[in-house]
Amino acid sequence: MDEEKWREHYRSSNKDKVWVKVMTKDGKHFFFDGKHETWAKVKKHCESKKTFVKEMHLQFRSHKCVLDIGDPAGIYLVRSAMGEMGAGTTNFLTLGLLKDDGLIHKQMWMIPELLKDLEYEDEIEDCFEEAIIYNEEKTKAKSEK
Repeated sequence: MDEEKWREHYRSSNKDKVWVKVMTKDGKHFFFDGKHETWAKVKKHCESKKTFVKEMHLQFRSHKCVLDIGDPAGIYLVRSAMGEMGAGTTNFLTLGLLKDDGLIHKQMWMIPELLKDLEYEDEIEDCFEEAIIYNEEKTKAKSEK
């Protein structure tokens, strides 16, 4: 991740937001506050350039979490919320990695605290298709076998 590009972006941005920082394998950087519209732009870039996410970080002020994404078959990101009747609501960024077992392994990160709260697996059919970026290299290699 190019920290100079990040600092340049951060200087002119809202410092009270949780930021998602993405770098693709072709070196393009995306900095956004978890909005689905920007994740859709990342997906479109990956599909059109036949590239994939190389690095992903979450950051709130000076608290940075470097996410270990490895080399999954796909990556998933949505904003989510959880609450109980009569109690407060907790906001999350939910990151999922599509593994070779065909399941999306999810991590729910509380925001703005950036604490990993829950981890679980979901069937791909139970996820929002528009929020999944597929790793074309991995998909192609799998289909050639």
